[in-house]
Amino acid sequence: MFFEDVKVRRGETVSGLAAAYGYKASEWRKIWDHPRNLDVVARSGVPERLQIGATLYVPISWMVVKKSLTARPDGAAIVVQRDGELGKRLTWVQTVYQHNQPVAGTQPFCVDGCPADDNLPFYWTDAEIAANPNLRKRFRDYSHRPRPTFAMGTTQWRAVVSLAVVTGQRVSIWNSIVWGWNLPVIGPPSVVGPRPASGHEVQGHLNLLRKGLGTGPLTFGKSGWTFRLAPMEIGDFPMPSATASYA
Repeated sequence: MFFEDVKVRRGETVSGLAAAYGYKASEWRKIWDHPRNLDVVARSGVPERLQIGATLYVPISWMVVKKSLTARPDGAAIVVQRDGELGKRLTWVQTVYQHNQPVAGTQPFCVDGCPADDNLPFYWTDAEIAANPNLRKRFRDYSHRPRPTFAMGTTQWRAVVSLAVVTGQRVSIWNSIVWGWNLPVIGPPSVVGPRPASGHEVQGHLNLLRKGLGTGPLTFGKSGWTFRLAPMEIGDFPMPSATASYA
């Protein structure tokens, strides 16, 4: 299981944070009763007295539960679905390698959309999610290119897509998936994946997110966005205090 460390802001409640991070608001106890929050609970006493500036740890257990990749004559189409509730702080990020057929005005490596359709590092725009909130749980893409020439050789298109938690301008990613396709000069395309991304591929994905461009002049990293792997909860028993003495 992963978790997101959240510094409580004025007006935020445990039930509201539960809903923001993919729970039902009524499931707030799954956060409040988590062992990592023992200190916050002891200081606050009751959720209604949650202190501004306190760090609350939110367990993130949502995972990809369905995925399909279908070859098309000129590329491939993917659909990925996660579990959990919508959660206004949950979304998707994707980076791509366009090989020998980058879209006009873009580089071979880019943060999708390529070209950028807003100045945020996420796959779906705010307008798209406002029109269809279920996109927070559902990712889909149809990537395609014209048939390459003999001089170009086979086009090899690749992508890494991740579930993402957004807290302020910090993006935590997990459950990263590689998918793509190869389009030869002659013959049908072949699909690649979907499969779990390797550690090396995830690091490249994070690096590209930092260096990626939206519609503004600055990279996402220089615009104040940070990207990391979602911290992992190891086991169900709270880790011992570093300052405690044990016989």
